[in-house]
Amino acid sequence: MTSLTPDQPEPVFARPSEEEVERVICASLVSDTRGVYATMEQIRESAMRHNPLVGIHAALVYQSGWFVYWIEGSRGVVRELLERISLDSRHQAQYVVHRSSGRHMLMTPWSMMLSPSREGREAFGRRVIALSEQVGRGTPSPPTSIIRRLVMPMRLTKVLRSTDPDAYHRVVFCAATGDGAFSLVRWLSDQYGTPVESRRHAGTANLDSASAYVEFLHSGYPCRVIAVARSNLTHGLHRSLLQDWRFLVLLFSGDPKRDAALLERVHEAFQGMPSTPEVLVVSPDAPTQVLVDDVARTYGLACLEVGHLSELDSAAIWFAVRDRLDQIGAPRPSV
Repeated sequence: MTSLTPDQPEPVFARPSEEEVERVICASLVSDTRGVYATMEQIRESAMRHNPLVGIHAALVYQSGWFVYWIEGSRGVVRELLERISLDSRHQAQYVVHRSSGRHMLMTPWSMMLSPSREGREAFGRRVIALSEQVGRGTPSPPTSIIRRLVMPMRLTKVLRSTDPDAYHRVVFCAATGDGAFSLVRWLSDQYGTPVESRRHAGTANLDSASAYVEFLHSGYPCRVIAVARSNLTHGLHRSLLQDWRFLVLLFSGDPKRDAALLERVHEAFQGMPSTPEVLVVSPDAPTQVLVDDVARTYGLACLEVGHLSELDSAAIWFAVRDRLDQIGAPRPSV
């Protein structure tokens, strides 16, 4: 089986057949942080009544006493919505941290994320102000870069000192069943002595799912390894970041129904993406690999087999994926 994508991602611009939209990301201080998830649920209920009617796609993040909201749609509708949001008493001090036009990067009408980060409001606010000033200078960055740098900043010193803060490996693990992906992140945290960062997610209808990540240097290069629940592959905000992942590592279980369902979810997530990660396959045995090959072929998914391993053998799985990382060398520069 072969690599899924070329080494360099395609530019993120609207294609002739795609609608071009206004894309704006804002941040604002939450007025009352008590019961914030209930507040987000109320906002979601209102958004799901309104957004589909006017063609708005949106994502809402809560972190460290701040709301971050990413809105895409036609220019007039986006600006009208931002004006209405600015009058909402549930937050204050609206900062624009990104503005651009291009194709939709949020693929669903609504998604949201809650971060239990221990970072204080002031430290988060300093990033908001720095990114807002960047907008004022006309310095371009894609919306996915802004979201990562604002709510999921890389903490490694080597990246903090770099002129390219997005140049690090992003390796995502997802298991067909069980806790294998999250166990691997915890194992890497123990191995490298770096903390696990966790997030809660919800989409248009379904309730909580989770993701977690850990960061470390591998062969001198910064690396972020992320565990996602299966539902997160089609979660609006998570899916927008998919095109920047270097590898998507699928951990199969030997349960034919659930293994096929994971491939179906990957196929759905890849639809309409300008670029997609290389898919690596970990299966417990040869019969499972044959099933995976057959199902992947029906979806037009190209995958690379990295070994027959138990989904719970975190060390062996990481060593196999690490070998593939060593083959590609340096992370991609940001575009």
